[in-house]
Amino acid sequence: MSGTLGYDFRHGTWLLFASYLFWLTPLIDDCYCTRIRGIHDRKSGFVQSTGISNHLRRSAVYSAIAGIQPTGDLHIGNYIGCIKPAVEYQTAGGALNVLIADLHATTEHNTTVNLSDSIRRTVATLLSCGVDPDRSAIILQSDFPEILELHWILSTVISIGRLRKLANFEHRQVAQDGDSVAEFLYPLLMAADVLCSGSDSIIAGEDQLSHVCVIREVAKKLNRLAGSTVVCIPDMLPNTGFRVISLDGRGKMSKSSLQACSRINITDTEETIYQKIKVAKTSTDDTSSTEVTNLRRLLKFFSGDSGANIPGDIQFSLLKEHLHQVVTTYLRPIRQRYNEILLDDTAVSSALKSGRTRMQPTFASILEVCYNYVLITCSARETFFKLL
Repeated sequence: MSGTLGYDFRHGTWLLFASYLFWLTPLIDDCYCTRIRGIHDRKSGFVQSTGISNHLRRSAVYSAIAGIQPTGDLHIGNYIGCIKPAVEYQTAGGALNVLIADLHATTEHNTTVNLSDSIRRTVATLLSCGVDPDRSAIILQSDFPEILELHWILSTVISIGRLRKLANFEHRQVAQDGDSVAEFLYPLLMAADVLCSGSDSIIAGEDQLSHVCVIREVAKKLNRLAGSTVVCIPDMLPNTGFRVISLDGRGKMSKSSLQACSRINITDTEETIYQKIKVAKTSTDDTSSTEVTNLRRLLKFFSGDSGANIPGDIQFSLLKEHLHQVVTTYLRPIRQRYNEILLDDTAVSSALKSGRTRMQPTFASILEVCYNYVLITCSARETFFKLL
């Protein structure tokens, strides 16, 4: 008998709680959501949300985001896999957001990188490659504390086991004893970058597919928890680029490689490009090796269709000579524009200010929606039991 009465009491309590959830909201004067009204002057109690259509859409134009770490000079692998597709998206009329991920750059405490100077050079490179601050938003990650707040919310909706399984990238197991907590949570911070921007698509190479899976997973979980679509579930934008191999044949071309000759930077001088291509690794007799195939793909990319007319049995020295010619011709106007931008004391700061102004309302609005849907339950529940 007592068991039945106990069940009825609990059932009735929660039914009453559910019934009064809506009218309780205006009475909550000291709940958590109201107390945090001071954070960036965004909160003034609960705000009624009308859903994703009003909060997450700047316009009817679909948006995409591309992220770049300012950990060194950008190279042709960054250009082919990210920058050129981003500029093409901008040209096609899409709303482009380019995130300079300076917080991500601090994960491994690389003391060899002057982060402030690297940010400046990264933005200058983007501008010289055609990213237009009047049409697109170049944003600095650390300018938006909303990203870190959403990062915390996302960390509450996914388990450690699931994140560990999702965060195994390319033969590398994260969350070992020697890794920092930031390194383990790196995928969640990346998810916060994308979801807080309200972007419909992600511009990235195929090697970033595992990261995109993490982002989609936590977005779905957050929406499921909220019982509503509070964040977009982004797709990976089809990318015509390809994975560029380092010139020494040791995997993907990378800014962090200690071998400077393993990559061609977008802003390298013509002489530097010549020297790097000259020592690029090629097989002595295998014209279909990974290294040779990589050079051929670069030749085709930078020369257009004419690269396909290079004979299959061409001498490697001639192949490298052709590649040097087309790469230097392609990059010359970009490098000239880059040097001009660096001489302008206001170009970089103006671009970042424009991006911050353009995107601040979106970031604040999306975070507010997330707070309302995710925190309203615990806050109203706490207040309800105080009234019992």
